Amino acid sequence: MVDSSDLSPAGTRRDFLQRAGAMGLGALLPGAALAMPATASDFAEMDATALAEAIRARRVHPVEALDAAIARAEAVLPDINCFSEKLYDRARKQALATKRFVEPFTGVPFLMKDEEDLARTRVHFGSRLDRVAPIARRDGPMAAAIGRAGFNVLARTTMSEFGALPTSETLAYGITRNPWALDHTPGGSSGGSAAAVAAGIVPMAHAADGAGSIRIPASNCGLIGLKPSRGRVPDAPGHLAQLDLTEPLCISRTVRDTANFLASVELRQNGVYPPVGRVDGPSSRRLRVGLLIGGLSGTLPDKDVLMALDATYKVLKDHGHQVREVKWPFDTKAFLADFTQIYLLEGAQLKRYLLSATKLDAQHLAELIEPASAAISAMGDLISPASADQALGRVGAYAKGYFGVFEKVDVLMSPVLLKPPVKIGEINGSLPLGTLASRLNGYADYTMAQNAFGGPAISLPTYWTAEGLPIGVQFAGRLGDERTLLELAFELEQAVPWAKRHPPVWAPARVASRA
Repeated sequence: MVDSSDLSPAGTRRDFLQRAGAMGLGALLPGAALAMPATASDFAEMDATALAEAIRARRVHPVEALDAAIARAEAVLPDINCFSEKLYDRARKQALATKRFVEPFTGVPFLMKDEEDLARTRVHFGSRLDRVAPIARRDGPMAAAIGRAGFNVLARTTMSEFGALPTSETLAYGITRNPWALDHTPGGSSGGSAAAVAAGIVPMAHAADGAGSIRIPASNCGLIGLKPSRGRVPDAPGHLAQLDLTEPLCISRTVRDTANFLASVELRQNGVYPPVGRVDGPSSRRLRVGLLIGGLSGTLPDKDVLMALDATYKVLKDHGHQVREVKWPFDTKAFLADFTQIYLLEGAQLKRYLLSATKLDAQHLAELIEPASAAISAMGDLISPASADQALGRVGAYAKGYFGVFEKVDVLMSPVLLKPPVKIGEINGSLPLGTLASRLNGYADYTMAQNAFGGPAISLPTYWTAEGLPIGVQFAGRLGDERTLLELAFELEQAVPWAKRHPPVWAPARVASRA
C-alpha cells in the first residue's frame, strides 16, 4: 500500500485545536461563533449531506472532518484493506486552503476508485502495472466534477484488476474484506469504496460500473449503488469505441446522498438527457413493477436471495405498488454470448492502451498482470473483426426488446446476484480460467444488461441474511429515468430503514473506544 502521508491525524487535530484556541475560533472558522461546534462523535454518524451542511454552518471545519475520517480509516484499514494509496497530505492542504463554503459538498472527505485520473497521482487499476503507470496531468471528467462539488479526496480505493471481476482480491494490493463478515468479499470492482463506506470511514465514495461494479459491491455491503444512464454524468471515453459499458457515480449509505451527488455532478449542458435535478423524497405515484426472478442464464437464485426478493415484494405491495412477474424480453442466452465477446474485446483494447501508455513490451506486460487479465485480453485478440461487428450490431435489437417492456411496467425488479457475498478466495484473477468462469456464472447474472443497453439501475439494501450478510435488490428503469428509481428508493428507505445498521467492523465505534 502506498502512503504519501507523514503526519498523524491526532497530531494535526491537536495543532488545529491549539491554533483555534490561540487565534479565536472565528479566525479559523468564519461565523463559527454563531453556532456550537460539533464534536467528532456528533458528525461520525452524519451522511455526506448532513456533514456538508455542518461545514457550511461552520460547526465543523474541513480539517476536522478530514482528520476524523483519517482516524476512522486507520482504525479499520488493517482489517478491511480498502485503500490502494493514501493521499492524506494532499487532502490536508486542500482542507486548510478552503476559503469558500458554497459548493454542495465543500470539505466533505471522499474516496476515489483507482481507475479515475486524479491530477498528479497514478491510476493503479488494481494492478502491479502501477509501477510503470504514468502520472495524470489533469483530473478525469468525473474527478473534475467531484472537485467542483467541493469533495476532498483523501485516498484511492482498491478494485479488482482493471475492474474485470466482482471481487477485490489482487496480486497488487491483496484482499479487500467485507466489514459485515471479514471472510467474505465486499464485491467488485468498486470493492474498496464499498468496504470503506460500509465501515464508516466516509459516508460516500466514488465508484464506476461496467458490468455491475457499483451495484454488486453495494449489494454485498448493505449500501445504495446507482448506475446512471449512459451519458448522464461526465465520463472519459471507454476503451471500446463502439460501445461504452462503464458509467461512474458513487456508493453511499443514504438515498439523499446518492440523489444529491447525482444532482451535483450530472451534465447540465450538452447532456444526453434533461437534468434529473434535485430529488428529495418519495413520490405519491404508484408504480407497475415487473419482477424478474431468474438470471440471464435462466439460473434461479438461492434461497436467501429469493427471501430478499419476497421481503421487498411484500413491502412494495403493502405500499400500493402493483408487482407482477415478467420474463426477460429478449434472447438472453444469445445476449450473454455476445456480451462475453464484447467484454473480451474491451479487454483486448485495454491491453493495447496499456502497451502504449506504459511503453512495456507484451511479454513484460503479461508478467505483471494477473492470469485472468492476460487470458481475457488474449481471447479478445482472437475475435475476428467480422464477429466483433456482428456481436456489437445485435446489441441494438436486444436493447429494443428490453426497453419495450417499459411500455407495460415502470420499473424492473430483480436480484443483483444469484447468491449472498461469496467467501474470500472463491473468485479472483489467479484462478484457472475454467474454474473462474464457472464460479462467475453461478454468481453474477443480472447486472450486465443495463451496461450493454445504457439504462439506469440501482441496488438497494433491503435484506440481511440470518448470518448478517446484506443482500441488495435491483430496480432498473427507462433510459434517463433516474428520478423514478430515486423516488422509489426514498420510499423503501423509509419502510426498511437501513442507514443505521452497522457492520461488526464499524470505524466510528473503534475510534470512540480508543478516545
